[in-house]
Amino acid sequence: MIDQQKGLFRRHLYFVSFVVASSLVFAGSLRNLVRIALTHDYDSQILFVAPISAFFLYQKRREVFANVRWDCVPGLILFFAGAALGILPVLIAQFRSDDYLWIRVLGLVILWIASFVFLYGVPAFRTARFPLLFLFLLLPLPDFLVERAVSLLQQGSAFVAFSLFKALNVPVMREGLVFHVPTLDLEVAKECSGIRSSVILLVTTLLAGEFVLRSLWRKLVLVLCVIPIVVLKNGLRIVTISLLTIYVNRGFLHGWLHQSGGVVFYMLGLLSLLPILNLLKRGEIQGGQTSSSTSARPAMGNVKRSPDHLQAPEPMNRAK
Repeated sequence: MIDQQKGLFRRHLYFVSFVVASSLVFAGSLRNLVRIALTHDYDSQILFVAPISAFFLYQKRREVFANVRWDCVPGLILFFAGAALGILPVLIAQFRSDDYLWIRVLGLVILWIASFVFLYGVPAFRTARFPLLFLFLLLPLPDFLVERAVSLLQQGSAFVAFSLFKALNVPVMREGLVFHVPTLDLEVAKECSGIRSSVILLVTTLLAGEFVLRSLWRKLVLVLCVIPIVVLKNGLRIVTISLLTIYVNRGFLHGWLHQSGGVVFYMLGLLSLLPILNLLKRGEIQGGQTSSSTSARPAMGNVKRSPDHLQAPEPMNRAK
């Protein structure tokens, strides 16, 4: 027992040492990563990814490290893949630093996972897959991906806003992303796409699914529900601000609700997910109860009667 604890402690020491050493090698990329997280709204979650991952790993430490082993082959394969990704941008000189930063960070995360697999084994990785894969959220979103996501959110939010205007009998004319309503012309700009609150809502949903649900497909359903809820909340925000501007006060167009009110509609989106999460959890509980009752019910064909239940025939009275 003492030898096992010493061996596990050595593995922890090796893992921490590798993480620190690789972080020093990628120190320039990590500095740029922190700068982007502080200046880009849609990358602000990066600052919290590593602490959250460490918390989940610590919480599941007994299960993760219950049975560890050396897995050299998969660990080395991942190591060389991560090292190649880390070196590749440096060899391509025409890339600017921000263009290849996500590739460098991807290589660093794979190196961390490679050291974990090498030191603790594939079974430990399977048990700790959520906190380890959660580290991929450290990757800054590439510009082309951000532009595509913002464009889709703009189009979806404009469609929802137009439908809500029609449902509320508000006179409206739409020209692409521009709306003409009484006394007001407004455009669904990139700032109105809600990309920041959408990313934060996605991260929150991932954490809620890991805490509450167990089956993978239910977690996936919960995450997919974020997409329509994000579009609905953005459309609702546009209509709310427009109606307040038209019928209450023109100051709402440039007020707090427009500039910094994303947290309010983020909470609305989060509240919209609670019934879905509750429904998925209830189905999981009922499914578990059904399977347990089925396994506990004995098969009638396999039940054997005890000899005590066999009645002996009554002896016939002999003629005297």
